[in-house]
Amino acid sequence: MKKLFILFTLIPCLSFAGSFAPMLKDFKLSSEKSLSAVKPDFIVQSIRRGTDDGNYASTSDAGIVTLKLTSLPEQLQGYTFEIVEGNFEDKLFTDTPVTPTEYVQDKREFTFIWLDGSSEEQEAFKIKVKITGISTSGEQSEPQYLVISHPGVKKSWWKIW
Repeated sequence: MKKLFILFTLIPCLSFAGSFAPMLKDFKLSSEKSLSAVKPDFIVQSIRRGTDDGNYASTSDAGIVTLKLTSLPEQLQGYTFEIVEGNFEDKLFTDTPVTPTEYVQDKREFTFIWLDGSSEEQEAFKIKVKITGISTSGEQSEPQYLVISHPGVKKSWWKIW
């Protein structure tokens, strides 16, 4: 038994730690009575750009945008997000209404993850997003338009390789 234990401790194990807990889930319509959706009021809470940390199994190449509702509506509702101006390098939003999952502590936060690239340089972006609230009966709110932008990341001048 001791030999087996020593053998297993000497053999390197591959560990692929790069993964994220799901931050959003599809919003399910459920109510038969007509409910009005509340117009959303989101702000850009944070933007984190991807980078190359030298570890192929890490999630350092993921870009993360977190949008936050200034206040939760009294009724449960989902939200759709659609880019209406500008170009984005990857698919940031789904076509279905979403809400935060049980893994999110603050239910006002909506986190979107994309493959930003494994490099030290990231291009600038500026997009205009249409955000619509969806009630449990499927009624849509008046949309909110939110500009999300980032100036990009330039390679440090002292890194010549």
